[in-house]
Amino acid sequence: MLTQQIIRARNLRNIYQMIDQNAGISRATLAKQSKLSKTTVSSLVDELIAGRYIEDCGVTVSRLQGRHPNELRVDGDDNVVAVISWRRTRLDIALVSSDSTLAFRDQIPICEQENSIECIRHSFFDILLPEVGAARLMGVCIIVPGIVDDIRRRINSTVLGITFSDPVVQQLTDMMVGYPLCILNDTACFAYAESVFTKIEDPFYAYINVSRGVGACLFADGKMLRGAGGMSTQFGHFSIDHNGPQCLCGNKGCLERLIGEYALDERADACGLSKDLPNGRRPLFSDVGALAENGNEAALKLIRELAQDLAFGLSNLISMFNPSLIVIGGTGVNLGPSFLKEVHAALSKIGFREFVSRVKLQYSRLGLDSELTGAAQYYINHHYDFSGEMPDGPFLR
Repeated sequence: MLTQQIIRARNLRNIYQMIDQNAGISRATLAKQSKLSKTTVSSLVDELIAGRYIEDCGVTVSRLQGRHPNELRVDGDDNVVAVISWRRTRLDIALVSSDSTLAFRDQIPICEQENSIECIRHSFFDILLPEVGAARLMGVCIIVPGIVDDIRRRINSTVLGITFSDPVVQQLTDMMVGYPLCILNDTACFAYAESVFTKIEDPFYAYINVSRGVGACLFADGKMLRGAGGMSTQFGHFSIDHNGPQCLCGNKGCLERLIGEYALDERADACGLSKDLPNGRRPLFSDVGALAENGNEAALKLIRELAQDLAFGLSNLISMFNPSLIVIGGTGVNLGPSFLKEVHAALSKIGFREFVSRVKLQYSRLGLDSELTGAAQYYINHHYDFSGEMPDGPFLR
């Protein structure tokens, strides 16, 4: 049942989002676009100003005659979201201002012997929290590369080695008592950032995260789709070779197992590229991309093979979903322009012609930090309650 309190909370969030997406917008324009009365909009704006969520920047500078409206902007100085991206060997930590700028950024290494939950505790309480200072901490986002099941309150990540039986969600919840907590999938964060910050106009598109794991997010009419149980697609565990190598998920020939960054070791060996790669660490997409740019034949061969495998998975996704745009992001962009060109060429040969011919293929326009800003933006836009009735959570996506 919708109460007046719920309606007002929704209206506050909607007005805030409109101001966030249209810096300098006026009250009159807000009323027109929101279809709320001028009196209601004025009241909502005043409440957001009093709460230090937005600020009135004064009269607009304009050459037009007549009375000029006041500009409204998000107050990024007074509001931050703490974001922790949990990786296998490190934590990427940040304070993201409500205007989506990085107020603080650091990396914390995780050794194999260390307890990752304790590293997260240390990163938040000993590093991020003191950096908040006088600002309002709106919430805490923890990003994981894996399945986030919001129905059963559990996480599964082949990258982190977490299974559904591990009590990770409860451990994180107990740790963050008193702080609104949101646990998010990494691909969803990248994809949401792409959607919000680059103003994609295609109503049906797919974001593909090619990193150590492989993920996908689908958008229909500009909205991120969710599967049964609230979980997103597991594109990385789409099998493209039923006789392929065993994946940690139990399946064989998964995309993640074949083209993820962790697969480069054996793929490089098979292509005769290992002798040209840095010693002492796992090869990265950036290593292969740099060699390919310099004309290394083995690197170019590996890129063609990786592109063929990704194109096989994409051709099936295109046949099912028929997007007009596919954005490839993650560390896979470091494979360079030759990889994108090879994916496009492979798709044109193996995909359903009618659908593939209409698909635009491009790299993400954003850097890897967009995962952090995307997480904060998603949390604010979907979970934060500007009316002050903020529960601890956790919110899972």
